Amino acid sequence: MTNEIDFTTMPHDYTVCWHPDCPMGEQCLRHLAIDHLPEGKLTVASVNLRAVAPETGECPHQRPTRLVKYAYGMRQIYRNVRVCDKEKIYHEIWSALGNSMYYRYRNGERPITPEVQAIIASAFRRHGYAEPVAYDRVVEAQAW
Repeated sequence: MTNEIDFTTMPHDYTVCWHPDCPMGEQCLRHLAIDHLPEGKLTVASVNLRAVAPETGECPHQRPTRLVKYAYGMRQIYRNVRVCDKEKIYHEIWSALGNSMYYRYRNGERPITPEVQAIIASAFRRHGYAEPVAYDRVVEAQAW
């Protein structure tokens, strides 16, 4: 699985796990990331091994290796919305995301996570629009 993960997209402050005998280590991004830390990086954030008991098969810090769809840009999302609904939907989304984040998402400056996409889709559904939201761009990437 490590061959499929693009570790160049790993956040610079990503928390890693050094547990040597973790039974979930081969399926956990935190564990797999250790071998892909930049050579010049002097410090890293790490899971406290005293607070984890992976022998039980459960770890609150475990991150599965999975791809998700991130959207970028919301300049086209109101294209197929009736004029009388546009302002209502806009205000609902804007209220949920906040002014600063709304415009960062709209302009494609921040990836729109699946959780935020669900908030946006539910606003459209509440106003009678069932079709998928048309973002400017959608990419599949590792869920760090």
